[in-house]
Amino acid sequence: MSNESSIHLFAIGSNGSGQLAQAHLLDIKTPIEVTIPPTQGVSSTLGSNIVSVAAGGNHTIVLCRDGRAFTSGQNDDGRLGHGGEFQGIMQVVELPLSPARDHLLDGITHIAATWSATFLVAHGMVYSCGSGDRGELGQGPQVTRSGTPTAIPNFPPDGTQVTQLQGCMAHVLAVLSDGSVYGWGSGRKGQLGEPSIDVWEPRRIDCVPFCVGSTACGKDFTCFISASDDGEICVLGPRSNDRFGVQCAAPVAAPGWSGLAASWGSIYVLTSSGDIVAWGRDDHGQLPPANLPSVQKLAAGSEHCIALTSTGQVLVWGWGEHGNCGEPIDERGDVKGRWNKLSAPGTVCAVYAGCATSFFVTSKRAG
Repeated sequence: MSNESSIHLFAIGSNGSGQLAQAHLLDIKTPIEVTIPPTQGVSSTLGSNIVSVAAGGNHTIVLCRDGRAFTSGQNDDGRLGHGGEFQGIMQVVELPLSPARDHLLDGITHIAATWSATFLVAHGMVYSCGSGDRGELGQGPQVTRSGTPTAIPNFPPDGTQVTQLQGCMAHVLAVLSDGSVYGWGSGRKGQLGEPSIDVWEPRRIDCVPFCVGSTACGKDFTCFISASDDGEICVLGPRSNDRFGVQCAAPVAAPGWSGLAASWGSIYVLTSSGDIVAWGRDDHGQLPPANLPSVQKLAAGSEHCIALTSTGQVLVWGWGEHGNCGEPIDERGDVKGRWNKLSAPGTVCAVYAGCATSFFVTSKRAG
């Protein structure tokens, strides 16, 4: 009997642009496996352990441990990082030739997505592709479209490396190895610090009063939590209209934190005890329902959450109109004040979320 385990990625939710890599463009309410066609030269289960999943408005990025990234979904602006014309097919991202190399760059270490752009860190550089009219690509003033992955000039600074990369609707944050934080994209609500303007290339954010341990991006805000166990919290933006209370209702700290996530209008801090400290928008049930079991991993999508409990269950709640919270939903398309359970063969080891999409990874021991 083999002791090897196979890794599988399951998806659910919005699929109108083929972002869930299926043979149709229908929304999905029951978890279905995401595979890669044989033409990609790898096994149908993505070929290696999955490191992370990022999802924009209508596209998905999957990063594998061997340093390759695969994408599917809308590609009219090149956001998938390859020349594929067919929706609903996972294909490998094609990074350009490096001037100092005679082969394709590989070894992608981080991924992120805005609504219509993709970001990849490879060999010390940050690449972006897709579109965005508020500086999301980070490639310089008035660059609003990039049909192929293109390195952001002069970033990160010499002697530093990107250790975290986060994106939301229209802005991106990068935490560097020296503890500094840079951001670019939409900044008019103060989510990128001062001055409150759109930022067309990476700009250092100096107004956070502690060493950053993690960051999460919402639609028009950014949340930072300190690297210390004290878990100090700082929220930048929205400046004048904090209608969901993401800034004014933020706690001073969340001691014993172990994870940080944000939806478009809510913030979630996972603690080492399995509790979730959350605040912000809750009109669709985005905040954790009462009596939620102990959680070990948490991801926030546009207006919903997916959690892996300490006993291995996958729970989802919030806005689920596109099937991203499974069934049942109420008359508004929500899973509010309760949760649904998702299941698939194998042991669940990770959860991810995007714009009305949910993902989880299972490990199944070979027979």
